[in-house]
Amino acid sequence: MLLKCIFGSVGHFLFFGILAVLIIPGFIAYLIAKIFVKEPQYVFQKGATLSYRLFFMLIPNIVLKPDLLDDAPKNAIYISTHQSILDFPALTTFIKEYIIFANVNLDKFPLVAKISHLVGVRYIKGRTLNDVSEIHKEFEELLNDGKNVIYFPEGSRHEGDKLLPFKRGAFKLAKKTGKPIIPIVIEGASNILPKKSFCLKTIKRTPIYMKMLPALYPDDFQNEIEMMRYAQQIMQKEKDKLCNIS
Repeated sequence: MLLKCIFGSVGHFLFFGILAVLIIPGFIAYLIAKIFVKEPQYVFQKGATLSYRLFFMLIPNIVLKPDLLDDAPKNAIYISTHQSILDFPALTTFIKEYIIFANVNLDKFPLVAKISHLVGVRYIKGRTLNDVSEIHKEFEELLNDGKNVIYFPEGSRHEGDKLLPFKRGAFKLAKKTGKPIIPIVIEGASNILPKKSFCLKTIKRTPIYMKMLPALYPDDFQNEIEMMRYAQQIMQKEKDKLCNIS
């Protein structure tokens, strides 16, 4: 157990160490890009994605196993199951030009909040209703501009084999904008770094499966509730399959 905690601590320090090392050149690139590029935040976001990829390359016991669709829409709302803090970095290794909806509060950490904002994180916990309304408007504008939005519709990390009840936000946004939803089922991350744990659960090479399901189009559903229930049904079914092999 001690070895796992030591290895887990090394993994955490490596992850945040890579981010720290890249922050300064990332900010420099961002400031330069502001002069020449219309959307400089995506330059910074690419740097963050590079740090995530380096992290997964340098941690030998994490094996990402993406199963993606070649014909997936390029402009969509991605919804993903959520069981570990590893989920977000794993998703952003293949999702580009995104904003992610996060149920966290970063008010006490202004520097972290600023960096997270540039990376694409929009947190809602502790925000005013007006702030949340502005975030939703930003999501609509970005989707209409060809970008992507990421949601964890459970609202929190689940434990065990059953998904938590989905929230309506992503599906309401899909209905309002007419953009498709792309479901992604992640399984295996909690076998490495479970909820409420700083220690790795194992130091053995362990796969994290990322299964992309066919896109759901809002016009195929009467309302967001029907769409939400169908999404949860097919994602739970896929999770059950992955649980048997992970």
